[in-house]
Amino acid sequence: MGRLPARVPIHWDLAGHENGWGSPLMASMLFPAIATATYLGILAYDWGRIDFKAARAMSPSVARQVRLLVLLLMGVLQVTLLRAGMQGHAPSTSVMVLGISLFLVLLGNVLPRTEPNAWGGIRIPPTLENREVWKRTHRFYGKWLVVAGLLGLPACLLPEAAATFFLLPQVLVPTLSAVVYAYWIRNRLDQSPTHRPEPR
Repeated sequence: MGRLPARVPIHWDLAGHENGWGSPLMASMLFPAIATATYLGILAYDWGRIDFKAARAMSPSVARQVRLLVLLLMGVLQVTLLRAGMQGHAPSTSVMVLGISLFLVLLGNVLPRTEPNAWGGIRIPPTLENREVWKRTHRFYGKWLVVAGLLGLPACLLPEAAATFFLLPQVLVPTLSAVVYAYWIRNRLDQSPTHRPEPR
């Protein structure tokens, strides 16, 4: 068996050029460490006493599904980056677009069933203070994440450079649209003479 290189690439620029290196141990442990810290942070929030005006107890099964999706996404990124680093080339953007697209489709189907919480979703004043705003916003957000994910599947067939520039808008456009929608729906509800706040 050949010896492992002293250092391997762990970061690339948008053009696929190496611009960050680390030891093989760092490359193999980076995403597992991030995934573990993320998972423990989510559990800490779930076990804590953080509350919001509109908070409701979220179904444990929904919370588990969201946590599992985050771990699966981290796993896809870990395998893609580790394989690229060990083989000495840039990670496959097509594989990353595919993984993120599937993640968005699955997440979009779960989000409408979430409740106001301390760690996931569109967590801004309108959604955290009004459960109806939260539910409407996350139905809207979930639908457009599914659309973005489905659009990302054929994008996997694009050249690597084109696929790279698809990644950021794929996530940002639905998210920013949902933020704008949350403020719009709150103002609309505030101006409605028939709207009554949901009792706690």
